[in-house]
Amino acid sequence: MASNHNKALNNAIRERDAEYYTLYNDIAAELPHYKDQLKGKRIICPCDWDESYNEEIVFMSETAVNHQRMFGNGSIKNLDIPASKQRIEKEFSLIKCNFIKFLVSHAEAYDIASISVSGYNPQTGEGVRFQDIDYSKYDLVITNPPFDQFAEFIETMFCHQIKFLVIGPLLAIKYSTVFPHIKKNELWLGYAKQMIGFNRPDGSSLLSKNPEGSVPRACKWYTNLDVNYRHDKLILTEKFSTGNYPKFLNYDAIHVSRVVNIPYDYEGEMSVPISFLQKYNPEQFEFVDVSSKLARPIVVDGKRKTSCFYLEDSGRTKRMFDSLVIRNLHPIKDEVEAL
Repeated sequence: MASNHNKALNNAIRERDAEYYTLYNDIAAELPHYKDQLKGKRIICPCDWDESYNEEIVFMSETAVNHQRMFGNGSIKNLDIPASKQRIEKEFSLIKCNFIKFLVSHAEAYDIASISVSGYNPQTGEGVRFQDIDYSKYDLVITNPPFDQFAEFIETMFCHQIKFLVIGPLLAIKYSTVFPHIKKNELWLGYAKQMIGFNRPDGSSLLSKNPEGSVPRACKWYTNLDVNYRHDKLILTEKFSTGNYPKFLNYDAIHVSRVVNIPYDYEGEMSVPISFLQKYNPEQFEFVDVSSKLARPIVVDGKRKTSCFYLEDSGRTKRMFDSLVIRNLHPIKDEVEAL
């Protein structure tokens, strides 16, 4: 009985943790960076269960093409399309989802063609699963997908070759189905260093404690829209020395504790914090892999350890945090050394 009770409790916790609703302030801080890339786009928010279980248009510009396939069964409930002269807008006070609130309120300024929503209730089977949407009718996906389905969601986006801006757990960087897209420069992070917080289904909020703190569920924006930092060259000022950059015991790479400490003259592999992702310029660096995939087995205190890098620290073997392993594509050697 206890085992069944624990299993039921764990399932309930997983279901609860899959539903985190994005704060308006987080959306308002991120989306303006992509204003030009939203112009003329047919946008769908496919995981907004509180808005609609069907593919429903909540905004359409007067210049947008009225394509009947976008309406599913050819109609939109409670809306008179001819009377509205193809301008379809949901009553703002009725909108619950913060993504839709922001997009509808900025639709004209951003020159968005259309905004659609859909959702799916896994408890009842009602609605449209994100896997079953016809993405050929849209240009861009913006949403906060269920965290427990994030890997599948990303694969769905690439399968349909559609642009997206979505929120996912920070740990997704290490997923075997996510990191390969990062490594191939098909996926990267947005601008926000951290989320302010989230709303929960019961109306409560989870907020980060301070500007440098971490939200209870560490998340990032993931996108394949262009971001400025991918074109900025990271200025490196540190020179490599064996004393300042120790090598790991179970992998041939040096440990770089902070992004600002990346040496400008090192040719080999370097382990850097995950925060490096928001400084990454693919013309300056290349990814090797995540540390958990590269770490070789090592025996520590008589126990075999895997999936982590280890350093020798004051005579002790120290386990290191997860990191990214990179290589500088253009290391700079000092002129004196070159002579």
